[in-house]
Amino acid sequence: MKIDNLILIKGGAYNDIKKALRQWIDLYSKDLQDGLTFQLYKNGSGNHIIQADERLDNERFYYLVNYLNYPEGIEYKIDIEGYTTGKDKNELKNKELLVYISPTDKEFDNVFVTTSENENFKVDFGGRITEGRERKNYKYPTNLNLGLSESITIQNKHDLNNLTERPKDKLETRFKIISVVIFCAFVLTFFLFQTEDDFLTINYVVAFSVWAWLTFDYKILQVDKLYFSSVGLGLVIFLYGLFLNEKFDENTPMLQSVTTMPIFLLIIQRPLRLAFIRVMKREPKVEKPAPSFADFVYIFILWMITLIIPAIYFNG
Repeated sequence: MKIDNLILIKGGAYNDIKKALRQWIDLYSKDLQDGLTFQLYKNGSGNHIIQADERLDNERFYYLVNYLNYPEGIEYKIDIEGYTTGKDKNELKNKELLVYISPTDKEFDNVFVTTSENENFKVDFGGRITEGRERKNYKYPTNLNLGLSESITIQNKHDLNNLTERPKDKLETRFKIISVVIFCAFVLTFFLFQTEDDFLTINYVVAFSVWAWLTFDYKILQVDKLYFSSVGLGLVIFLYGLFLNEKFDENTPMLQSVTTMPIFLLIIQRPLRLAFIRVMKREPKVEKPAPSFADFVYIFILWMITLIIPAIYFNG
């Protein structure tokens, strides 16, 4: 008997697989209906099975397979295969599908599909289906060891939030600690640096560091509460820059450009991030190297707008 929406994973620790699954559930919580159930099994040493609810649609199933292979904040190397049935109105409808990630994949925002007739396709997360260059034969697994399992059931959004309360708490703690460090750094400049050049230099460095932190610590800006707290921090730095402008008139262009960068970043980042999610159906990743070309474009636009434009405007 074939089970729909089945995922087989070779490699990785059980707890890491479970953590990745819970992270994905939280990430897509707004799109998942109540009552969906995900069963996680151990299938011998280093082998794991996830039985996703059969009501899960193809698009979310593809996202799940992709995320489990590229989870955020989890380091492991696995081989993953998903088995489902085509439900959407396209060339895959009513076909038995093997969903996997190619070992040569460099784009990170797609999956590869083989039908039971051994037709090969590539499905990107913009919704486009093209003939795949990969050649993989369809073979449904046999002798599955489905014994004891852990179950995650989406009962309501409150329960989902409880699953990821700890990661958000860690983000809040990190934000508070870094904010205090930034405040102390600005205050200490008044006492530790006596010359004007040294005083201004350290203020430039601290303001620039805030911009860099908010750019690369992108998970903080994915939480609404922390995003708006960051806006408050950016406004404080901007107003502090205005104060310094009054005190050091000859350095006004540099002061204005550097102390404007954090708040300018936050004003631009929000709509740019939402546009990325709308097109790519996922959060952008600001990492080195960029996980995909789409992420590279996102990072490039964010950098060019928030780093170059203030410098040109105030120094031009």
